[in-house]
Amino acid sequence: MKISHILLVFSALLCIARPVVAQGSNVADATVIIKVDDYLITSADAIKEARRLFHRNPLIAQEASKIMAISNLVRQALTLQAAAKLEIPLAHYHSAAGEFVLKEIERAGSKNNFLLEKNNELGMLDIEEFHDFIYHSFVHTQVMGIVTGNQETAGKGLRVILDPSPAEIRRAYKENQEFRMAPEVIKWSYLKFYKKSNSGQIPTEIVAKALADLDDGSISAQELINLADDAIANVGQPEDTATWIIDFVSSASTGEYRIAEKNNIGSQGSVSMIIVTESVPARAYSFNEAQPVIAKLLTDKKREKVVEDFYAETAAVVDIWVTDDVPGLKNFVSQMIGRHIPVNNPEEL
Repeated sequence: MKISHILLVFSALLCIARPVVAQGSNVADATVIIKVDDYLITSADAIKEARRLFHRNPLIAQEASKIMAISNLVRQALTLQAAAKLEIPLAHYHSAAGEFVLKEIERAGSKNNFLLEKNNELGMLDIEEFHDFIYHSFVHTQVMGIVTGNQETAGKGLRVILDPSPAEIRRAYKENQEFRMAPEVIKWSYLKFYKKSNSGQIPTEIVAKALADLDDGSISAQELINLADDAIANVGQPEDTATWIIDFVSSASTGEYRIAEKNNIGSQGSVSMIIVTESVPARAYSFNEAQPVIAKLLTDKKREKVVEDFYAETAAVVDIWVTDDVPGLKNFVSQMIGRHIPVNNPEEL
């Protein structure tokens, strides 16, 4: 399904009028758009997940974050259904998440400091939202550990995922040019400076002083990076990266920087920027150099296939309902889980 079609799907979520109260949302009149067995996903859940995704990875195009939000929520629901069948103690992890939240509040010194931290780091707006995030993270880690062979299933041992054979590695090197020749790439970093409750300086002042020092040679690019509250190092043009970043990185030289425009999703008062740190020329890879890289990539692909199969197998044995009120949503979820979702009956949710 094309991105433009998915965007129409996502924008339509705002226009649904049928109110239903559901778990996982702070909006009382959230409308249910997807149901996985007894787990409800609402339009408000989708909008919040997109906001959190964009905050946690502001390099991503906002359009991509909206698409990923639906996928994440469906997979989250399927993970919970599978966890129960795998005899994972969900109540235990719910309590563990609560204990984790209390410890984090105590560490931060107050609820206000805690919320400021989590808003800066993760885009969380309240304690309940952070608790749900930690709970689902705990459950997801346990389930994926079993699915990918890193943890034993109760009474069934480890799932074995075989490493690629020498023949597979040699064939990949021979047949795929990207394993033999690395194209010219640009190394760059995304920096974020947050507003701090205990500091007299605001981020715009800190950034202005740091950039002035960078321009006159008082500090290096690495020292600027070290000053940032968050720094994400990148190479090339990762998939789904925001257009303004790709446009800048594709033509910038080493040492050039650009401050991001303000948006209504990031933390209030924060400043974000991109700086190009190095230009790496194209070069050929020898087979010896490429072997460990190829082995890792092939193993990762096998694990990805195992995870995809797991979600397809889980989706095949649960009841999935998708609203007909959002054009294209049912087709998108059907493609995602690999099976047809039947037409809704009038008596359904």
